[in-house]
Amino acid sequence: MEYEKNRTYLEVNLSTLQENYRQIRHLLSPHTDLMAVVKADAYGLGAVAVTKALLACGCNQFATATLEEAMELRDAGVTSPLFVLGPVYEFQVPLAVKHNIMLSVSSLAMAKAYQKAASAVSQPLLVQIAADVGMSRFGLPLETAMAQSVEEACQIFSLPNVQVRGLYTHMTVMSHPTEREFDLHQLHLFETFTQDVYARGMFAPRHCACSGMTLLYPQSHFDLVRISALLFGVQDPLYQSIQTQEVASLRSRIVFLKDVPRGATVGYGPHVTRRATRLAVIPAGFGDGLHRRLSHQAPVLLHGKRTKIFGKLCMDFSMIDVTDIPEASVGDTVTLFGKDGDAQISIFEYAALYDGTACEVITSLGKRINRIYFP
Repeated sequence: MEYEKNRTYLEVNLSTLQENYRQIRHLLSPHTDLMAVVKADAYGLGAVAVTKALLACGCNQFATATLEEAMELRDAGVTSPLFVLGPVYEFQVPLAVKHNIMLSVSSLAMAKAYQKAASAVSQPLLVQIAADVGMSRFGLPLETAMAQSVEEACQIFSLPNVQVRGLYTHMTVMSHPTEREFDLHQLHLFETFTQDVYARGMFAPRHCACSGMTLLYPQSHFDLVRISALLFGVQDPLYQSIQTQEVASLRSRIVFLKDVPRGATVGYGPHVTRRATRLAVIPAGFGDGLHRRLSHQAPVLLHGKRTKIFGKLCMDFSMIDVTDIPEASVGDTVTLFGKDGDAQISIFEYAALYDGTACEVITSLGKRINRIYFP
């Protein structure tokens, strides 16, 4: 059964993704590696397809949030270095070791627990040491216990059958230029930490820069940068020193047309028509990950023209006003974000309607939305 475009689908342009990678790679020193972060199913784009497309253009390091995400890539034949950013349970450690997947450790106690859990496997445990510079989430606490954190890191380096493959942190990355003093403070903490560890004779690549940091602070590039949003074209434009392109377009198709008079009630709530109205029903709703605050305001494109959703989003369907697009027919493509001819609805415009981010938009899209890949 040919079902890819029968309902609502996300088009992912892999050529655009690869061009974004080349732009970012050009921005970096030849001595700085790029790790693609493909967590959350590559922000909803499809981790396996995205990873293989990036492999084809030279990217050779990848990060996920969970071990399950990393194993999906291993099961798909990806043999490149994989790094799990979040903690795993001790019973999961042998699986990670067996498949040469690097784990993050946030303390000496965690490293020892992982070491013990890995003792039944003959291969070494690969880890990266996390440092906390202000997120208060994971990592050795640098603000309040720098000397102790350096000592713990050095002891982790010395654990038998443990190989430290990196020192890293994640920064809050303030949005406005007037707030960036804290960014520089975090960067200083991390530099101090790594320099003190190096002074003790312990060495591993260091990294701290996400997409925003990479653009804002070239001095944060160090040995490696971790990029996701910028690759997918959903990095906050405030940070853009280069312009990467949006990779994804969300489309649906008209399944039904209905003419209703002025004063008709439409959908939950309901909303009321102010004129004789032609409505088109599309099979996309909050059950697909669309935000309900888009109701009665989100623009869509049909035949290269703008119209908008009428009334509240339903779980499985939404109505759009096509009164001024008389050529609308069942089966026609409706674009929720992306291009249609010369017209475009940006993911950023779509996200702003509910005070969200472009990253949230694509990551929130549900599994019954088919992903269709264009080379």
